[in-house]
Amino acid sequence: MSQVWSPSTRPLVEEAWRCYNSGAIRASIAATWTAVTADIITKLTRLADDGDNAAVPFRDEVARARANGLTREGVRAMQNIEATLLDKAASLELIDTIGVRELERIREDRNLCVHPSLRGDGDVYEPRPEVARGHLAVALTTLLTHPPIQGGKVLEAFTAYICDPLFVPTLPHIRATFFDRVRVATRRTLARFAAKHAVLEIGPIGQLPAAEHADRMAAALRAFAGRDRELVREVVAEQRDKFHVLGGGPQLRALTRLGDQDYFWGLVDEPLTERLREMLVAPAPVAWEPLPVDVTASLALVRSPYVRERIPSLVTRFDALSTFHRMAVVEASPDPYFVPMVAALLKEAVNYRMGERAGRILVQHAPFLTVEALGAALAAWYDNKECRHATDMPEFAVALFHGTTHLGPAGAAAFVAFLTKVQEHEEPGTYYSYPGLDTALQTAGYPPPHRPMAPRPPLQPSSDRS
Repeated sequence: MSQVWSPSTRPLVEEAWRCYNSGAIRASIAATWTAVTADIITKLTRLADDGDNAAVPFRDEVARARANGLTREGVRAMQNIEATLLDKAASLELIDTIGVRELERIREDRNLCVHPSLRGDGDVYEPRPEVARGHLAVALTTLLTHPPIQGGKVLEAFTAYICDPLFVPTLPHIRATFFDRVRVATRRTLARFAAKHAVLEIGPIGQLPAAEHADRMAAALRAFAGRDRELVREVVAEQRDKFHVLGGGPQLRALTRLGDQDYFWGLVDEPLTERLREMLVAPAPVAWEPLPVDVTASLALVRSPYVRERIPSLVTRFDALSTFHRMAVVEASPDPYFVPMVAALLKEAVNYRMGERAGRILVQHAPFLTVEALGAALAAWYDNKECRHATDMPEFAVALFHGTTHLGPAGAAAFVAFLTKVQEHEEPGTYYSYPGLDTALQTAGYPPPHRPMAPRPPLQPSSDRS
């Protein structure tokens, strides 16, 4: 989080921490308040520089005080600025009213630390170490680690990020930028905004199709749920009444994008579950016709335990699909649930093209494979010539080997056994003897036992005796 601190703030925070560690508790509290004032002034000045008109008068007031320097007028001007600093930060949404109250306590304790005569009995204020530590923690979490962005502007920045043509659903980045570094109240605002658009499929006018925008908001909800699942569950449940009166298309698409998340099912009562079930298990096209993208995505929900529990007929529907259609579903949504099916897809491939597709699916599922699942898949691969002699399969074998390094020597042994059987039936050095896998195994220190070379015929004595 340090990258959001202003250059003037970091040394002050480090000084407060050093004072605390050395036992200089009064100095630590004073340094913490100094860091707070410096941070607010820097951030409000930056807001003004960035074009926020509401912050311009404050920036000009600070500039006038600084122009007077260490004169009586300059010191009095800065004291007046400090007296209203927390209220100004709240009005410009750097902090909320709770933050004002928490930071006000730091200021009060700082005054006791630097003005011991404030105690009526003449005793010197002796703050406890945990008070200093608590003040520093409050300052960091309430203000110092947050960027100089107002609550409304955070929402604007979030909307622009979601609608960016180069949007990539990188959940850790979304979480760090729009959850970890914003205030608690703003987190709820962003989560509610994302839930509304993801569930009700409300799109930004003229920027993105509503369904695509909802898919992106669903990714943001997943990111937020990684930090506060209960918050996401609450804001999603708030959409219940509006969701129930949506049309079938938006409801089915919402199920597709959110049905694998527990917080979605807080929206759905038993009658709506029955309605979704009827839409979800509608007949698929005939065996060799491609599945529509939306049908593929909805059938892929079979991977979710939440969906299997509430709509168990989807499992029957998936199992009844043709091999061609099951390949489409599994390929669209790689998941540990599909791992036991991959070997069956390799067995069922009836031509080279299907063999390659099954190999590609196996590579997609490499991170989820166990040693047993890998061995079963490689056995099915070897036994089906439509797989073993498909054009891309030798390359897929190398990709699969590199993708299963988490299995260690046991995984490598499965590849050695596979390659040994292949090389027993293929001409050495030919493409379908899998030379790339051979090289990869040897490079990793797992040389397969090669079959012996055929003996050369004995040399005949030369007839030239001269």
